Order: sequence, then C-alpha cells, then structure tokens
Amino acid sequence: MKVPVHKIVGDVCMTYKDGERLQREFREAFDRGDTVELDFDKTRIFVTVFFNAAVASLLENYSRDELERRLKIVNLPPAAKELLDDSLDNADRSYHDPNLREALDRFWGISPPRPDTAKLRRAFTGH
Repeated sequence: MKVPVHKIVGDVCMTYKDGERLQREFREAFDRGDTVELDFDKTRIFVTVFFNAAVASLLENYSRDELERRLKIVNLPPAAKELLDDSLDNADRSYHDPNLREALDRFWGISPPRPDTAKLRRAFTGH
C-alpha cells in the first residue's frame, strides 16, 4: 500500500493529530501484515510529535525490526529522517526497555504497589 502523506496532512507534518490521521490511513493494512510505503514527497516541515503519532506509536505492538521491514519511508529529507529516528529510538526504549518503563511508570505515579519486604522476608525465612 502506497500512502502519499501530503494528500492526507498537507505539506506540513507538525501535529500529533495529523500523525494520528496518517496512521489511521494505513493502520488496517499494516495490521493485516501488508507492507506500507509512506511517501513524503511534497512535504516540507516536520516535527517529532508528528512522527510519534504516525509511526513510533506502532512500536507498542510491533518490534522495531518488523516495523522497519514492513513500513517503507520514501522521499523524507535527511533532517526529517533524523527526527523520525529519534522518535523511533525513544518509543522503542519506552515500550520495550523494562527499566525505562518502570521509571516512567513511577514518574507518572502508575507503578504497581511495592511488595511488603518484611512480609516477604518472613515468608521465605520464617523469621
């Protein structure tokens, strides 16, 4: 499936909402296992938050290898490619690095309750 990005979001790829709109355009095909080509011809301004929504959020359900194998990016200027790579690197760590995930959960106050260490020690040692 080939997706002309400028026909969906225009020539400016800046907002999270635009990134979500782009992903809605190809997500069904991607989830089916199809290869998707995002063609950035005629686009000119890029912001990381757009890439977070359009592409990087896929890493919640897919590996980086699978994403790179089945999602083809064409006609993206080198500076924008750097933004996309940063977005993917951050999302990959966020979704797949358990240490970072735990730290983020603690930061946002959604970490699981910590075990009662005294109770655990008694259970294992009898003291």
